[in-house]
Amino acid sequence: MAPRSTAASKLPVLTLAERADRHELYQLAVNAPEDNIDFIQEIYRGMRGRAPRTLKEDFCGTALMAVAWAKRSPLNRAIGVDFDAPTLEWGKRHNVSPAGPAVARRVELVQGDVLEDSPHRADVVAALNFSYYLLTTRRQLVAYFANALRCLRPGGLFVLDCIGGTEAVADFEEERDCGDFSYIWAQRSFNPLDHSSECSISFAFPDGSRLEPAFAYRWRMWTMPEIRDCLEEAGFSQVRIFWEYTAENGDAEYVEVATEQNQEIWLTYLVASP
Repeated sequence: MAPRSTAASKLPVLTLAERADRHELYQLAVNAPEDNIDFIQEIYRGMRGRAPRTLKEDFCGTALMAVAWAKRSPLNRAIGVDFDAPTLEWGKRHNVSPAGPAVARRVELVQGDVLEDSPHRADVVAALNFSYYLLTTRRQLVAYFANALRCLRPGGLFVLDCIGGTEAVADFEEERDCGDFSYIWAQRSFNPLDHSSECSISFAFPDGSRLEPAFAYRWRMWTMPEIRDCLEEAGFSQVRIFWEYTAENGDAEYVEVATEQNQEIWLTYLVASP
């Protein structure tokens, strides 16, 4: 008698990369919503003497931070804005809905362009993970900053992050172990004439498979003086810079600075006031 064949034995074996969800991997490797919220709340309380309640997260992607903000307090509300409808839909299914109806009703996701006028007003507008680097002209950047200013409630703050250093203005690649996978950031074709780069995020797995690229971008490596000038041109009156240092326990600390030495890579928060 011939051996029986099963349908399961004929199914192809998928690699780890083929089974992976790129948005889930991005959240694990890149997003740090709790750290961002801790910083925002501490700075806001220190500057305004009260807790911020409404967050507008521009370039929100899967809205992980918006949901985390709403979870912090039943008084908190978040608006997430992103241009990409499929990414927002992923965020609704995997982040907003699982948070439960009490949180979900305080999170509003909007498919829209951050360069267009918005009716939403918030205590804090945030553009993190260097997302605004996708705006590659000065006119676009000033227009976006002006929109962010209009979206602030009285006493509101605009929070951004910034990356720089000698490696940030060159072709380079960084690989980081994330446990079950490796995160790979690559910056190619850096043009010193306009600071444009082709950037990508890839993921590598123990079975040798790769999700490459999982995300691809063309962005402009904005310098700190350019960003500060554009914020001033857009109407902000004060910009405070908080430089990232590493504490003895390995955690990140952010200290306000006026001068600092250049490094291979450095990270900062910028907090802009009307």
